[in-house]
Amino acid sequence: MSYDLTPIEVCERLIGSIERVSVVCGLGPKAAYNWRHPTKMRAAGDLPSGRIQRKLLTYADANAIPLTPEHLIFGADSAEIDQLVASAQVAA
Repeated sequence: MSYDLTPIEVCERLIGSIERVSVVCGLGPKAAYNWRHPTKMRAAGDLPSGRIQRKLLTYADANAIPLTPEHLIFGADSAEIDQLVASAQVAA
């Protein structure tokens, strides 16, 4: 699968700023900036661990944010995320 948004970009679109995503994960506000860059163990935009993914899913579930495990693994298309954001705004 090839999507135009990475997992971290999906999180930013659905949860908020990169700083907000960091804090939701229980980290300092600048920590998630590192996830935008590749390392030996992961591609740019991938999340660093299952623990981080679980924290994001728990937060999303508690706050009616339409984030899915697939988004955190594969990313998503911009159009899909735009539609989810628009639907969430209408529901609110």
